[in-house]
Parts: sequence; C-alpha cells; structure tokens
Amino acid sequence: SDVYFSSPQGIAVAPDGSVYVADSVVNRIQKFSSTGTFLTKWGSEGTGDGQFDGSWDVSAAPDGSVYVTDMGNSRVQKFSTNGTFLGKWGSFGTGDGQFISIWSVSVAPDGSVYVTETGNSRVQKFTANGTFLTKWGSYGEGDGQFTFPMGLAVAPDGSVYLSDTFNNRIQYFRSQSPKPQGAFSPGSLLLLLLE
Repeated sequence: SDVYFSSPQGIAVAPDGSVYVADSVVNRIQKFSSTGTFLTKWGSEGTGDGQFDGSWDVSAAPDGSVYVTDMGNSRVQKFSTNGTFLGKWGSFGTGDGQFISIWSVSVAPDGSVYVTETGNSRVQKFTANGTFLTKWGSYGEGDGQFTFPMGLAVAPDGSVYLSDTFNNRIQYFRSQSPKPQGAFSPGSLLLLLLE
C-alpha cells in the first residue's frame, strides 16, 4: 500500500476539506480526502526542490497552496494542491529569513506565513512568496520570550497562538503587533492587555 507513516508530525486541513500530513522520517507529504482516502503524495530525501531533510510541519493557505517546513535544509517550501513545487525560501543562520531548527508553519487568513524556529527562539512572518515582513521573540521566560517554541496557529481574526514548550505555556499575539497579548498555562489564566 502507498499509505503508511513513519513519524508523522504536522497535519493541515485545506479549505476544500482535504488533509495533508507531513511525514518527517520518510520526507514526504501525503494528501487525503476528508474521510481518509489517499489522494497523492510527494517528496523524498534530499536538498533539491521538492525534497526534504525532515518535512516537519505543513499548512494549507486560503488559496489552496501548501507550505512545508524543511528542518534539515533550513527552509520553507511552497507547493500547489497536487504537490507541484512553487517556491522556497530560507537558509541556515540568525538573520532575517534564516532559520535554526525551523519547526512549525501556519498561514493566516490574509495569506501571510508565520514560522517558528526553536534554535533562534522566535517567530518570523513572511508574505505568501517568502518576503520577510517581521520577527519577534528571544530565548527566555519573559513575556514574548520563548524556550523551544513549537506549535503555531493563526486564528480567523489573525491572532497568533504559540506553544512555548519548555515554559509550559501558550502565548498569543495580535496580528498587527509582536507584543504579547497574553499567556495561559494549566491551572491559570493570565491576560496581559498590553497596548
């Protein structure tokens, strides 16, 4: 059978209901119908276009395009709904548009793309084609600081939610401001109304 997984990590549901799964060990993306029928797959190990060295997370944009974090190659790759390669951006480093241990990707309703990276303890925001827009975060325990930021989700209103893994909390941010708007952790809820 074509359908098997070896350490699936990211999962995304597209606007049309199809489901994408990022399989980090076999370096591929699989696409399914909303009921689990296999539709297609793409990817292999490597450094070329459409190849991955750790396809860690996947996100589907409002226009149907698909973004994948390629951890070992320190980049984001963009594909059509059927896996046709459309573009890529990123390299290893600490500068704008560079990544160390790129982790999660999430596409906002306006099509902008947010990416977390655990190595630089930050979030970066890009246009749909990879033009750098802004960044925020640093290593630490304070508001707007992260220790191993992993999961990332963008709400319909554009707010950004981030799992700050080793600080055992979720932080959230307004789409127009990298200032933390709040944090919550098990057993407590702290609202930080920072203007």
